[in-house]
Amino acid sequence: MEKNKINLGGIKNIIFDFGNVLLNIDPNLSAKAFKALGIREGIDFWGSRSSSESLINLEKGVISPDEFRRTALEKLVDGVTIQQVDDAWNALLLDFPPRRVEMLRRLADNYRLFLLSNSNQIHYECYMNRFEIQFDMPLDNLFEKLWFSHHLGMVKPNPEIFSFVLKDKGLKAEETLFIDDTLVHVEAARSVGINAWHLLPGTDISEII
Repeated sequence: MEKNKINLGGIKNIIFDFGNVLLNIDPNLSAKAFKALGIREGIDFWGSRSSSESLINLEKGVISPDEFRRTALEKLVDGVTIQQVDDAWNALLLDFPPRRVEMLRRLADNYRLFLLSNSNQIHYECYMNRFEIQFDMPLDNLFEKLWFSHHLGMVKPNPEIFSFVLKDKGLKAEETLFIDDTLVHVEAARSVGINAWHLLPGTDISEII
């Protein structure tokens, strides 16, 4: 299905990833924000194995937002507040272009729409609130159902998360399209029989579907 335009022939259900498919994000902005707050000397804020495991566990909902905040504060210089940690962590969350809202509204006339995202409670509260303020409606209005990793206790690219969403809404894999900007997630969806499209950097989903 890797063509200039997505072929929706035979498709009845579309599952969207969130970050960099619908919501623009830039993780480098959070890295810069934490660096600006002041990281303790000799601390590898992002690159260590323990940091990677902590982020995955946050996305799984295994650790709470407060546990994440405490861990971050331990790595930052004295005087940094919890609010500053949240602001730095949310710095990667950018805009949700109105053209993508209109795209979803058009698609909803002919397809069942869903959202499946690796996320965490801190980001979730931020972008859900921002969306409702900008568009005067909850994000839920655009989809039949939204699945977030921290609610499910599973993260992409675990194939089990795709099997779960199919079963949860009674979807047939061959009638379902999954769109994600991360290739390993796309491959995991394909492994359970779902049609999947890898959205390449610089490509706007509203222009190809």
